[in-house]
Amino acid sequence: MRVGAASFLGAASRPGHYPPLGAAEIAVGGRSNVGKSSFLNALLGRRGLVRTSRTPGRTRQVNFFAVGEALRLVDLPGYGFATGPATERASWGPLIEDYLATRSTLRGALVLVDVRRGLEADDEQLLAYLAHVELAAAVVVTKVDKLARGAATRAIAAVTASVPVLPFSARTGAGRDAVWGLLRAWLDAPVRTRHNASR
Repeated sequence: MRVGAASFLGAASRPGHYPPLGAAEIAVGGRSNVGKSSFLNALLGRRGLVRTSRTPGRTRQVNFFAVGEALRLVDLPGYGFATGPATERASWGPLIEDYLATRSTLRGALVLVDVRRGLEADDEQLLAYLAHVELAAAVVVTKVDKLARGAATRAIAAVTASVPVLPFSARTGAGRDAVWGLLRAWLDAPVRTRHNASR
């Protein structure tokens, strides 16, 4: 898929302090070392739009990126190996939960997992919360180029979830079209009507 203009829109560090409602949004979450920034840059066909770091866990806010006029991609703070004071890390949970539960323009969430680690407890908790707030979800298995083809195939097959599972490589671009196909389907689906999805 060809992506038009893409730009950083804004960030929120506290529940409710999000950019004004506008285009439909897709959230991207996962462990801090899973390659979310590289995934977003590869998905958008941009270099450096989403800042990458050698130190996992640098994303400490909910970051919003405008993709043309019809879509926003939202980078959630990573979990697991996140850096920063314990009190700051503890604040990310309520921020993420509030955003996922209350944002009325949110259409779905991608949960990224490293092909070499598979689904871990934190990932399963996030998927359970997404089901609880009745939000469409999918698992994106990243870094598939890090394994030989046979090993990657087996590792992907071992990721069992009740939502779609899509392999992806930020280095080669493999899986990019499949992810965009899923996002288009989410954008075409009816908007969720939970009473607390209001802001």
